[in-house]
Amino acid sequence: MIDLKFQTLDATATSKLLADVAGDIAPVKLPEGKTIVQSADLEFYNDYKLYTLSDTSLPAPNTRYMLYKPGDVSLMNWTNEPLYAVNERAPIKVDRKTCIPYARFFFHFVRGQLGRFIIVERPDEVTWLPNANDKEKAEVNALLTPVTYKGIGRDNLITLSATVVFKNALFKTDIKIAPFEMDVFDPEVGAPEHFTIGQMKLTNEDLLLEDLNVPVDPPPGEFG
Repeated sequence: MIDLKFQTLDATATSKLLADVAGDIAPVKLPEGKTIVQSADLEFYNDYKLYTLSDTSLPAPNTRYMLYKPGDVSLMNWTNEPLYAVNERAPIKVDRKTCIPYARFFFHFVRGQLGRFIIVERPDEVTWLPNANDKEKAEVNALLTPVTYKGIGRDNLITLSATVVFKNALFKTDIKIAPFEMDVFDPEVGAPEHFTIGQMKLTNEDLLLEDLNVPVDPPPGEFG
């Protein structure tokens, strides 16, 4: 779960920011006086912040997200493309201190059409359907682990270990993160794989439990 501290912009700062980004986020239009803007610092970027843009003229969900620094706007769209593009421009700082917050951030905002990988570290982070029973919950809770830094492997990729929910199954997996742009030999295909800075890859997936009574998120829409 991501843990970000948001601050609400005042009316003057909100008006200025909306004017600054209007051309970059078109055709999205955010109504003056009915949009609430919040910002949060991200420790893996020096200059970019995460902004929430909540259009209160619409019913919830009504919040879009963007990475922004003055003169550079990237509206998030639930794919890895805007995030990877900012990683190269920023550039992102990926090290032992920042890699875990970055992984949590990444898997919150990148949601595939075939399903979403949800990092779950604590029992309160698992969303259950009403028909889930106490035995099932206890089995899952006993297997949850915090995201753990495992070091830098021989492939020069940072390796984390995490428990994740994908669709209705619980997995243990390694998360590989490139701390810089590089080519890494992939023994499965017998050829090098190119990684951009901050690029992610899941490896060593281990199915722990399946057929869980958890909701399966639909493909992401405009607001997630």
